[in-house]
Amino acid sequence: MSAVCLQLRGCTVEDARKNVLIHNVSLEIGENECVGIIGESGSGKTMTARAILGLLSQDLKLDAKEMVLDGEDLLAMNPRQKRDIIGGKIGFVPQNTVAYLHPLIRIRNQIADGYQKAGRGTKKEGEAKAEKLLAQVGIHDPKRVMNSYPGQLSGGMRQRVNIAMALMCDPRLIIADEPTTALDCIVQKQVTELFFQLHKQYNTAILMISHNLTMLKKYCDRIIVMYAGQIVEAGTTQEVFEHPRHPYTKALIEVIPRLDQDPNVPLLEIPGYVPEKDRGRSSCLFADRCPNCRPQCRKPLQINEAQAHFSRCVM
Repeated sequence: MSAVCLQLRGCTVEDARKNVLIHNVSLEIGENECVGIIGESGSGKTMTARAILGLLSQDLKLDAKEMVLDGEDLLAMNPRQKRDIIGGKIGFVPQNTVAYLHPLIRIRNQIADGYQKAGRGTKKEGEAKAEKLLAQVGIHDPKRVMNSYPGQLSGGMRQRVNIAMALMCDPRLIIADEPTTALDCIVQKQVTELFFQLHKQYNTAILMISHNLTMLKKYCDRIIVMYAGQIVEAGTTQEVFEHPRHPYTKALIEVIPRLDQDPNVPLLEIPGYVPEKDRGRSSCLFADRCPNCRPQCRKPLQINEAQAHFSRCVM
């Protein structure tokens, strides 16, 4: 892997009642690398992203052994310093375009003000750069969009605006949290292709959170599988998809619909639910849903997380 862009080690988030939401999460993202995170809803994917971005709500407690972005130790900084570094070096493309664009402020101000606040240039320079980026992300009339309110734009156009906003400060890393969920299938493909074209053009590292395993398989260099707030498997995309080691990863791959499958046979599903409590324990959290569960799965796991292809399983 190339030089490290982001290093996160031993990240744990708890709520006010000491309930563990994510436990001992560690990951690396190399320069220009694209890493995908998969897992069911409630697995901790978005919580991990919010922990990196400093967007956790005040009732949540973050504890981490290491959080280094482009050589900067984020844990050694005060909140303002951390915010400035993250704002200048990480671009964020959210799932909910409505929540992250102010309905009463024109796109012109939303996209250029952050550029000015980050000290990258004047507002006028920011607006000029914004117009160029909006054109690059496939908006044919950027001047009209710049003068529009979010409610005057379609979901696909709002997401293109978000991608342009994420690129405004020439970030070292872009975190994309289910960036195509609310879009129809045609626009999803357009936005996805656009996203990874820009990744190659700007040589920006990407952390992509998605339920779309097929998309991650096509575009990502490495895959991280999360379950109940823990990373249960991580490795190169080829290794994870061709030789999955954890039963949960195997189940996720098996439930992907195939074009050649019998239409009269019901689609496969993973029985049960992602546990919300006791996520900090060292035994397997997937044991209650696992078809291969054995007595040793209920005991503390001895795992080597430094392996290139890591799996939190005794099998």
